[in-house]
Amino acid sequence: MRYLMFSVIFMLPFMLFAQESMEYVGAIKLNDTTAITYRLVFKENSGKISGYSLTDFNGEHETKSLIEGTYDEENKLLSFHETNIVYTKSSFVKNDFCFINFLPVKFKLGKTKSFKGDFLGKFKDGVKCIDGELYLNAVERIEKYVNKFSKKVNKSRKISDSLKQEFNNVKILDSIKLNILKKSQTTSYFTTNNSVKLRLYDGGQIDEDIVSVYVDQKILLYKFEISEKEKIIDIPLKNKETHITIQANSIGNIGENTAMVEVEDGINNIQAMTNLQLDEKTHIVIIKR
Repeated sequence: MRYLMFSVIFMLPFMLFAQESMEYVGAIKLNDTTAITYRLVFKENSGKISGYSLTDFNGEHETKSLIEGTYDEENKLLSFHETNIVYTKSSFVKNDFCFINFLPVKFKLGKTKSFKGDFLGKFKDGVKCIDGELYLNAVERIEKYVNKFSKKVNKSRKISDSLKQEFNNVKILDSIKLNILKKSQTTSYFTTNNSVKLRLYDGGQIDEDIVSVYVDQKILLYKFEISEKEKIIDIPLKNKETHITIQANSIGNIGENTAMVEVEDGINNIQAMTNLQLDEKTHIVIIKR
C-alpha cells in the first residue's frame, strides 16, 4: 500500500505535465524572405503531438489549423504537420492553402525555450508548395521580456502617461492571443456538423455594447445588449454555406464595440472579440466540409 501511494505521488507531476499545453510564438520565414507571424499550441501524450497553429495572427490572412505530430523521447526529436483548417480570414479558397510539414528538430519537453527548423509546404492533396523555416520562442519567455520592457517604460520620466498606457504589457500580450473580428472582415469557419452554437457575452467591463445578429440576411437578434451572461443560440446549417453578420448598434461607454463571440461545433471553436465602431459589421461564414 505504501509502495502504491509512493508510486502515485511520484508519477503525479509527470501526469500533470503531460496534460499541460506548450505554447510558442514566432514567425515563418519563406524562401522568398517573406516573414509571417506564427503561434503553436500543443500537448504531448505517449509520443503523440496534437494541438493547433495560428498563422498571421491579427493579420488579414489569420488562419487556425489543427496539427498532429510525434515526439521521439529517446532521441529528443519533435516533428508535426498541419492537417485541417478550423477557420481563416483569408479570401483564398480552402484548396489553395499551403500546409506546414515541420521536419524533426532537437527538442526537450518542458525545457526547450526556443527552437527553429525547416518545413516543407504541401497542399491538401500532397502537391508541394512553398518551403521555409520556422522560428519559435516560448510564450513565457516573451512574457518575461515584455514585462521587463513595460517596467522600464513605466519608470521613465521622459515618456508621457498616455504613451505608457499604449505600451501596457497586458495589451501587448493580449494582441498575441486575442482573435479580433474587424469591420468588413469575413472569417470562414469549417465544420462537418449540421449545426453550430453561437455564444455572445461581455468578457470584460460591462459597458452596454449592443449588437444585431443576422443569419443569411435574416434577423436572429435585434439590438441585443451584451452582458456577462452568455446568450447561446443553436444555428442549423441547411446549406453548404451559412452567413452570420454581427453589426454594432452602439459602442457602449468604453471605446469600441467589444462583444465576445464564440462559434463551436462540439469539436472546434472560434473565440473572438468584435472591434467595431457604430453601425460597422463583421462577417462569419460557416462552411460545411
